[in-house]
Amino acid sequence: MKRILLKLLNLREESGAALVIVAISMVALLGFTALVIDGGRLYAEKSKLQKAMDSTVLAGAQGLRTSEAQAISIAKDISKNNGFEVSESDLTITSESIKATKQVNVPMTFAKAIGMNNATVSATAKAIIAPLKKAGGIAPLAIEQDEVPNAIILNCGKSNPGTHHGNCGYLDFGNGGDGLANAFINGATYDVGSKIVETEPGGKQGKVDEAINTLINNDAAKSQCQSASTADNSCDRVITIVVIDSWDGANGKSNLNVVGLAAYWIEKYEDKKLYGKFIKMVSPGEIGSSTSIGDYNLYGVKLVE
Repeated sequence: MKRILLKLLNLREESGAALVIVAISMVALLGFTALVIDGGRLYAEKSKLQKAMDSTVLAGAQGLRTSEAQAISIAKDISKNNGFEVSESDLTITSESIKATKQVNVPMTFAKAIGMNNATVSATAKAIIAPLKKAGGIAPLAIEQDEVPNAIILNCGKSNPGTHHGNCGYLDFGNGGDGLANAFINGATYDVGSKIVETEPGGKQGKVDEAINTLINNDAAKSQCQSASTADNSCDRVITIVVIDSWDGANGKSNLNVVGLAAYWIEKYEDKKLYGKFIKMVSPGEIGSSTSIGDYNLYGVKLVE
């Protein structure tokens, strides 16, 4: 009988220990569950916040070409659209950069059981603007740096058409007149670092007229493209022009020294004259450090943080 009682007592002791072990295991399991589920939520929210801040500064930096106030306005609008609206206090602005820092509270689910109701995630992003040294969509047209930004009539329509010795300002991107027209419509890629471009002699009026009218007609339904003051990167009639130091010495096919790139809004092409206006623009491409044409260098944006 005594042996039976001892066995029963031992069973009761083991049962109690098992309950304790189960209780401890449940707490540990709950902790691991909280770590996996709520940790995953924090990671996802951090990723969304970082992408939103990246978009905020990349868009805002383009406004720096107009003013710091414009950059702030664009940054706030983009961040709001992405679900993480920034305030001015979240932004650090200079004439060449914009930085955004944002913190958000993320509510916990399982972690509440261990006393953690909320957690904070943060993200920082910074973008800079600088003159482009390499870009696509380059038109086969060159202009002297001294004419930027005041020239409103380019190529053969200039007041001194004889200066270029057979050149109307065009660049040789291959295949003669057809290549010239194609380069106007589709653009070419050019690296300012290579320093040299080759001219394409002759007026080629018919091909140029056809190409320019194609660009203008492509923008017929785009209201923002009808004025230089509102034109942007979506406009086909905004072309990128190679800026050279001088036409001096050019004669037929000649090599010219490149100093930068500039954006030009086309108004019309008439009687061998290309009418338009240079504009401040930010475009995709590889940034450098050229300052030869000041504010009217074509600028690019780069994410640096």
